[in-house]
Amino acid sequence: MGLRQAVVAAAFAAITGSSGAAVSAPSWNVVDIGTLGGPGSYGAAVSDAGYVVGCADTPGGMAHAFIYDGKIHDLGTGGGDPNGSSCALAVNDRGTVAGRSSSGDMVIWSGNTVTPIGAKGTVGGINDSGVVVGSVSQGGSTHAFVYANGSLKVIGGDAVGEATAVNLRGQVVGTLSGRAFLYENGGVRDLGTLGGFSSAKGLDDFGRVVGMSTDSHGTPYPFLWNNGAMQAMPGPSGSGAIDIDDAGLVIGSAEGTYGYFLESGTYTRLDTLPAVVQKGWRHLEPTGVNNRGWIVGTATDSSGNLRAFVLVPSRSATAGVVEFGRKAGAVAAFARLTRTSASVP
Repeated sequence: MGLRQAVVAAAFAAITGSSGAAVSAPSWNVVDIGTLGGPGSYGAAVSDAGYVVGCADTPGGMAHAFIYDGKIHDLGTGGGDPNGSSCALAVNDRGTVAGRSSSGDMVIWSGNTVTPIGAKGTVGGINDSGVVVGSVSQGGSTHAFVYANGSLKVIGGDAVGEATAVNLRGQVVGTLSGRAFLYENGGVRDLGTLGGFSSAKGLDDFGRVVGMSTDSHGTPYPFLWNNGAMQAMPGPSGSGAIDIDDAGLVIGSAEGTYGYFLESGTYTRLDTLPAVVQKGWRHLEPTGVNNRGWIVGTATDSSGNLRAFVLVPSRSATAGVVEFGRKAGAVAAFARLTRTSASVP
């Protein structure tokens, strides 16, 4: 570890309350989400209840949104072109899913209904209250939005941007005009930068925010924003943070080295984990982490196909078997979700 990395690691440990002392690293299990009959799949999000969502190839050559609870289930196209592709991008503990339909419109899969949000764009997150955030296409540009109680509200006025995550408290983070922001109680807060551009990607339920910022020389660094201060975090060269769980586990990605997690001031590349090496997978790109420490993302398998995965620390498994959807109400919610008009095997 170089001098700069050592200084950053020490500062990060101070911010997060970590002593920086060595901790015993858990072993990890790799859960292969599978596909919907085609060659590949993409893992987008995982809820605290253990639901995983994304999109997967079908035998007909399209990609359909899916939800996984130990078995992959086809959510159909979400309306629009019945022969088109869809993708699930966010899920909450009730099994409510948000994503894009085959027409490009954003939709919510919930209970027996597929509800259009009423706009084209992409989804960044959904919380347990059903609040959806993301970016909406308007007037040839994209704008951050919050969708709640059937109404879509643009954040930041005419500023170009996106909302990437929302927590249980309803706090929203993202990027507006090249700056990371936090939105709460109707107001937007500029989170600052490390000297250049900044982009917020994730936050935990305590309001700690992670993302990427460039310094004054244009070099990207992962950052943690906490209690009003932005601090660079340790990580591979040219990396950015993607998400953080309530225990402080941070996931990120770097150009050329792909995904990693950061714990106690030390980062570990996902492709170096023994379970990953044993499977012969590479290029692991994480997209989210839940409060059990489960990491969701997409890898390239030994045949060269994309494959959705969940990495589960051994402390979260029972006798080597991952338990999905065990949180109260989650199984019932999923049962309601599968009684939709969407195709479910």
